[in-house]
Amino acid sequence: MDRMAAGLNIPSRQGISRNFVFDEDTPTTHLNCHPDTNHLATSTCHKSSESLHLLVNETSLACYRIEEHIQKTIPHLKSISSEISGVENRTEGAGYDVDYTTQFLEDVDVIPELQNIQGWLKNALINAGKIKDLHEKKLPPM
Repeated sequence: MDRMAAGLNIPSRQGISRNFVFDEDTPTTHLNCHPDTNHLATSTCHKSSESLHLLVNETSLACYRIEEHIQKTIPHLKSISSEISGVENRTEGAGYDVDYTTQFLEDVDVIPELQNIQGWLKNALINAGKIKDLHEKKLPPM
């Protein structure tokens, strides 16, 4: 095969045939028109593609876009950060409360004064019941 890999003859809407030629070096589309027009169209396309490529890959433009993105997102991230720190403080406080409560409940069985209080409360309830019964019978207290 020579340098022309393939050639297709495709009719267009207006009846003008387009000859699509695939070259190994530069794949291009050639219209059946004046050679200067084809050259101008090709060079314009190459120049605009090169300009677009330079514009997209411009490092200062990329840095500008990054800075713009940062300026947009930083205020939102700061507000979220303050919310998270508030939640963290409340969670830490609740954790300390749970630790202190757990420690107290473990120590309740060991404290003899609290066991005495429990006995005193039982005696107080029994005595309150006796007093109530005495008032109902209207007997003088002992």
